[in-house]
Amino acid sequence: MLRKILTYIGWFLVAAIFGAYFFFASMLKGEGKGDDVCTDVKVTILDSTVNRFVSREEVKDIISESELAVIGKNLSSINLYDIEQLLNRRSAIKFSDVSLDRDGILHVDITQRRPLLRIQGAEGGYYVDETFYIFPLVNTFTSYVPVVTGEIPFKLKAGQRGYVDNEGEKWLADMLNFGEYIRGDEFWSSQIQQIHIMPDGDIALYMRVGDQTILFGGFDNIDYKFRKLEAFYKNVVPIHGWNKYSVINLKYADQVVCTLKKEKNKK
Repeated sequence: MLRKILTYIGWFLVAAIFGAYFFFASMLKGEGKGDDVCTDVKVTILDSTVNRFVSREEVKDIISESELAVIGKNLSSINLYDIEQLLNRRSAIKFSDVSLDRDGILHVDITQRRPLLRIQGAEGGYYVDETFYIFPLVNTFTSYVPVVTGEIPFKLKAGQRGYVDNEGEKWLADMLNFGEYIRGDEFWSSQIQQIHIMPDGDIALYMRVGDQTILFGGFDNIDYKFRKLEAFYKNVVPIHGWNKYSVINLKYADQVVCTLKKEKNKK
């Protein structure tokens, strides 16, 4: 009989413990979801040492000036996904990660787009990143990447954001591959400041040092052509200087064809 009574008491205590646990858990859950509000927004720009297209204050303003403003709002009513989509529509933002902590603070981690090239067209200037995404220049920051000018084989609308159509995608893929090669070489990335597209589609390069036109030709044999140009810099420039030639032509196999500068007529 005693054993039976102890068994009932044991089951009662177990039931009481579980009941108390679920009661308090539901209270805490309800309190966290129903009463807590967002008290602050903390923004981290993860790649701020590389680019500064957006600032922490600007990200805060984007959120606070939208219908998704969070300060003072109940935590249960904050839609993190919608905030991420709002921020990701900003052209210079590549990816955002938004979360809430127990103290009611909204944390926003921002990864910016990293341009490979800058296209300068009739409608203005645009950056292109490694995903082929095109977005306009911003007034607050300049990314020092090579500028592409000349006969761009597709049209850009004023303020365009997004991707080019199929017609220009192949050319842009070749151009970005060219830009990737330049960025991957410390010397060329520091020296090449302009990539000009000639009417026949050939590439002409303009360097930071020297005023020669470098006729590069097409997108073929990129590494081989740059090795020829490097050999010219190492073997010819120390002897004849930077001002002897007006054009350095890399288009022909196994040779570098140089055009002498014309002397100005003496009066």
